[in-house]
Amino acid sequence: MKPCLPVIAATAVWLAAALPAQAGERPATAGIAGEPELVQVLGRHGFDGEIAVTGGSYDGFRSGAGQVWPLASISKQFVATLVMQQVEKGELDLDAPVSAYLESWPGSGPQAPSLRQLLRHQSGLYDPEDDPEFDRTGAFPLDPMMCVARRDRAPGGEFDYTNCDTLLVGKVLASVTGRTLDKLLSDEIAGPLGLESLGFAQANSKVAPSLNGTPVREIAAYGASGGMIATATDLLAFDRALMEGGLLGSDALAEMWAGDPALGYTALGQWEFSAPLSGCADPVRIVERRGAIGGYQARNFIVPERGVAVAVFIGKGEDVYPFGEIWTGSGLSHDILSRTVCP
Repeated sequence: MKPCLPVIAATAVWLAAALPAQAGERPATAGIAGEPELVQVLGRHGFDGEIAVTGGSYDGFRSGAGQVWPLASISKQFVATLVMQQVEKGELDLDAPVSAYLESWPGSGPQAPSLRQLLRHQSGLYDPEDDPEFDRTGAFPLDPMMCVARRDRAPGGEFDYTNCDTLLVGKVLASVTGRTLDKLLSDEIAGPLGLESLGFAQANSKVAPSLNGTPVREIAAYGASGGMIATATDLLAFDRALMEGGLLGSDALAEMWAGDPALGYTALGQWEFSAPLSGCADPVRIVERRGAIGGYQARNFIVPERGVAVAVFIGKGEDVYPFGEIWTGSGLSHDILSRTVCP
């Protein structure tokens, strides 16, 4: 699950991960004012997945069968929120080396990265997905301590995406809280918000199908880095809780959502940037998390100043279906946001 890293404003690099929709099914739509324009957007792009909107003139819009989808790397957005909750409680320090929280940290090798560096993918950890010599036989789920043991770079350098970063964050959370990540997700996010579909995929979990038949066990193997599942409705409830202060205080949320231009606008577990949208006079601030695993893709867009969030899933891989890049002024992502944010 290696995300593409597009360029923003001609210089920025970023990333994301994935979710699905019912392949080959014509979308069902809710009857609300202004619906035809958004439906036309979906039709122009041949979109046959699932989309849901909260806020703005399209508030309550739904297209699709309301299925459970793999969140893929959108899982990282939830993990970052769990970290910031513990930071607010004084249990974690974003800038302390994570060796302070893990008794199993090796006594040799480069300095341990901080949680901030892990969440921004500046960890310097070994990445098996970049190593053609790595034996993938039985390698998944990955043990992040293997990535720690093989590291040969100091943290704090350039952006370098690896799923080991978030897996190690999950290990820190479990160590500090004394709870499994599954329990922590339930206790701190899913339970309080009543998100019944949100959780970690199991081998027998029922999710929307993908065009290439990606098995759910493949999703489950990604754990903290991409193994969560949810409906579009529950994902939007999470987004709205963030925007309305239901999960984090304003200072913690601002820190989590502060994109760094020098790192391709990478924030903590997501991306934050401003981009022009058709119909809006000025560039619009957007928080984005994307994901892709096998035959699934997903996008989670949050537009805080407009109170709008959009969840999009399709059961087609990146090699089959293009979402496009918002900053180019065209493509599905740009056109959906232009319609829902700047009607």
